[in-house]
Amino acid sequence: MIVDHITNYDLYKGSNERIDKAFAFIKSMNFDELIPKTYEVEGEELFFNVLEYETTNVENRFWESHKKYIDIHYLLEGTEFIGYEQFERMRIKENYNEENDYFLLEGSLHSKVRLQQGDFMICYPEDVHMTGIKVDEQEKVRKLVFKVKI
Repeated sequence: MIVDHITNYDLYKGSNERIDKAFAFIKSMNFDELIPKTYEVEGEELFFNVLEYETTNVENRFWESHKKYIDIHYLLEGTEFIGYEQFERMRIKENYNEENDYFLLEGSLHSKVRLQQGDFMICYPEDVHMTGIKVDEQEKVRKLVFKVKI
């Protein structure tokens, strides 16, 4: 897992060609006019979802991780906590969903990071994450989630 601000991305450049392409895309695009849906960059190899939702209490959220894709969460608007934990420290709640590439997991929230506009979080398959947790009060979040095929 990597958490930082977009201005510092060059510190991580070169670790993965598709991740570099995703960040080049983030830096070159204006996402203000995009509606919430999936957008292809390189077919199934690299695409992103524009998401909008209201943050909420931990009890209303869920743990997930992936096998085939790395997630890049990039905040356009709002502030949220994202919980995280290592896969081996969690319990599988639902078996792996091959079609949609996710595990649903169970476990306690011990660690979380605060993301706000311009911040990003890269989640690898071993990084179980819980998004959409409210910081102080419920608020709207608008974000991109890039899916980078491994």
